[in-house]
Amino acid sequence: MSRTVIAAVVAAVIAALTAIAYFVTSTSLNERALKDADAQLTRAYQVVQQLNQLKGIDVANKAERLAARAEFVKAVKTDSEAERSSQARIGFQKFTSDEKQGEVKPDIIALVDASGNVLAMHEVSSVPPKYLKDDKGESVLPALNVALGKKVIISDIWMKDDKGMMKVGVAPIIDPDAPVNPKDIEGVSIIGAIVVAYSQTAKETQKDRALLGTDIAYYDAGRVVASSFTRGTTTEEDTAKARALTELLKSKKIGNDATKQRITIGEDEYIAAGVRMPRSATRSLPPGYPAMTAGAIVLAPVGEAGNTGGTVKLFVLLLGGGALAIALLGLYLSHRRLMGQVDQVEQGVTEIINGNLDRTFRPVGPELDGLSNGLNVMLARLLGRPEPGEEEFDEEGNPIMQGRVEFEEGDDKPAVDPDIAALAQESEPDYYKRVYTEYVNARKATGNPDEVSFENFIAKLKVNEGKLKAQYQCQRVRFRVVTKDGKVSLKPVPIFA
Repeated sequence: MSRTVIAAVVAAVIAALTAIAYFVTSTSLNERALKDADAQLTRAYQVVQQLNQLKGIDVANKAERLAARAEFVKAVKTDSEAERSSQARIGFQKFTSDEKQGEVKPDIIALVDASGNVLAMHEVSSVPPKYLKDDKGESVLPALNVALGKKVIISDIWMKDDKGMMKVGVAPIIDPDAPVNPKDIEGVSIIGAIVVAYSQTAKETQKDRALLGTDIAYYDAGRVVASSFTRGTTTEEDTAKARALTELLKSKKIGNDATKQRITIGEDEYIAAGVRMPRSATRSLPPGYPAMTAGAIVLAPVGEAGNTGGTVKLFVLLLGGGALAIALLGLYLSHRRLMGQVDQVEQGVTEIINGNLDRTFRPVGPELDGLSNGLNVMLARLLGRPEPGEEEFDEEGNPIMQGRVEFEEGDDKPAVDPDIAALAQESEPDYYKRVYTEYVNARKATGNPDEVSFENFIAKLKVNEGKLKAQYQCQRVRFRVVTKDGKVSLKPVPIFA
């Protein structure tokens, strides 16, 4: 298997394991995120019902307390404009002074007469009497019509055009000094009413989010009027998300019941459920009373579990990428180290093939030192020279090679040898013995005796014969002993037939 294939296999395995780890991690985190969001939504859904019920009770109680003040009874009964304003102002001041410090003040506190005309409003110096009526002179607040007709305190939701959604409480003002009409079923004389209203603004909705732990949006007639969505880290309402939620309401992808729906708003995913806004009254409301169209939507974001999912996924990818890089780097360094040693061994083998039987293998590295030593032992035993550890070394630390045999380089076009026929007919054993004897004698004659063994000599002859046969493309190669300038060598003679 090639190095490229091995690297590709390693990379594929690491990439596959990384992908599996990422998929398993993502699936686990997504399941956990869904469970957390579902549990969060369930808790918030229960709390939002209780929260709005308490708000409804609170606003009704305030209307009831205001309606019971004597100042407002006097204000309604008097014909003097100055006296009415004075008594109403006193009543408003006493009410606000009784409120707990830090409590949100009502946006509207209005004193209304028996005809539904506004007589006075808190912190408003001049108010049109028909403030709570439409162009036809009819009351725009259904709860006010009912409270002026019978003794009932109502908490309701009211859509005021310039105020948006409002939580409103209405209580009748009863004249305790009026004579009781035996024919009057109520047994009381209703001379006016008090209207208390709180605007459901984005700021107030954000406060609800802090209590619930989830986002929340209030709507009426299929339109979101206030939401807890904010732009970035500011407190400014994200109206784009509010509009997107309105579209979901209109398309019926989310309703006003407790059915949980998984929705996407912008780039964020939520589990959402709708809840009807509560309405309460101390007595049953008339059959024609308008049905409730307002509600709230609780939205639990489906984020990464514990806000660490994105970090965990990124860590898995970085870990996989790091493992891949380290593995490929390790393969490269190992290949580079090992191939450097292999190249040195291969170079030595090539030299031996080319006839340099005096070549020895030096240590190349811990991975292939055993192979180098084994090749040295094999050559020593084949050539009859000392094995590793038994050699003699010169002053420079190089091993002294006994029995060196010199060969002449083969010519590209060797001259025709006159005795080639005799060389071709000579048997191989006789040829080897003769050439060995001539070579040893020639060395002695030149004053360079050499203790070359017969086995070493014949092995070198055969190696060079094989190399020159391939070079000359001949059948055999034999050697003649040649002495020139005091140097003894072996000259190749190619035999083609």
